[in-house]
Amino acid sequence: MEGSRTELPRFAFLVHPLMGWHRRFIGVRGAKLGLAAGYRDGSSAWDIAPLCELELVGVAKGVMMAIPMTPDQLLGDQDRVLQRLFRAVEVAKTLGPLDAVGLGALCAVVAGRGSALGAQLDIPVTTGAAATAWTLAENTRTVVNQIGGGPVAVVGASGVVGRAVAAKLTHWGIPVRVDSKRGAKGLNVTVCSDPVSAVEGCPIVVGAGPTGATVPAQALHPNAIVVDVAIPGTIVGRPARGVQILAGEAMTLPSDWKRGGWGHLFHVVAGYGPRQVYACLVEPLILAAQGRMEPFAQGRRISPDGLEQFGQAAKALGFEPRLARGWRGVEARRLRG
Repeated sequence: MEGSRTELPRFAFLVHPLMGWHRRFIGVRGAKLGLAAGYRDGSSAWDIAPLCELELVGVAKGVMMAIPMTPDQLLGDQDRVLQRLFRAVEVAKTLGPLDAVGLGALCAVVAGRGSALGAQLDIPVTTGAAATAWTLAENTRTVVNQIGGGPVAVVGASGVVGRAVAAKLTHWGIPVRVDSKRGAKGLNVTVCSDPVSAVEGCPIVVGAGPTGATVPAQALHPNAIVVDVAIPGTIVGRPARGVQILAGEAMTLPSDWKRGGWGHLFHVVAGYGPRQVYACLVEPLILAAQGRMEPFAQGRRISPDGLEQFGQAAKALGFEPRLARGWRGVEARRLRG
């Protein structure tokens, strides 16, 4: 960052809608009448718009940028998606200088997991994978400690987040089952042939698949606790009454988190709720605040020390892992296995 700058570090966080009505919300916010009315599909570069501005007082400011393409659209045309990601950064720069870019949800999966966009920019691009993995592992450890042990089934263990979580859990001495040989490489875990066999009989399931929706609800233990970060969610169908699904990357909000009217509304629409935030949003904030040029996570790689460095920095700023069902907090002592 330039020494002459006096304003706070700034970051952009790129997000997309999960459902059609999310896209209409984006259209209303950006005064994009075609999106708001539902007759534009959000794929035009001109549909990209700011959603809200956020600030951790005295630390960093951020702008949420919306790319109004649904998951199917994002996965269908990687070249176009890369162009839209770049366009979102350019629009964000018109609002002020940027020190980091973060990618949310499937924006972090497409176009080389941030590497293709990073190659076009002179500021770091991070996928949020380090933040997600650290928070998911910590929340899972809390669940394990509360119900008295595992094993833990990690679904999506071959992905960058799933593998990092499996490694952390085994480091802590927690027995782990993974859903593929690739996810087991170099780890002391039990290898299963697929997600269904991995979750069979397991009291705790970690959902870390990058594209979600891989485990039929009927395959779960009737009282399983699913700690999930997959988008869409890991479970297909309606789980049994005793199954609990927790937001795996939920974090508490510091008291000096400012978000304004549109920011409050975005927290609700995005599923954060009024009292928490997802870890992937915190990652570019810390990157910008530290003036760090090396991403915590990009491509299929998490920086070797990235998890712990992120965790230490997040805690220092008042962000802590939070057990939550949706946006409602869950007390660990009330969990059941």
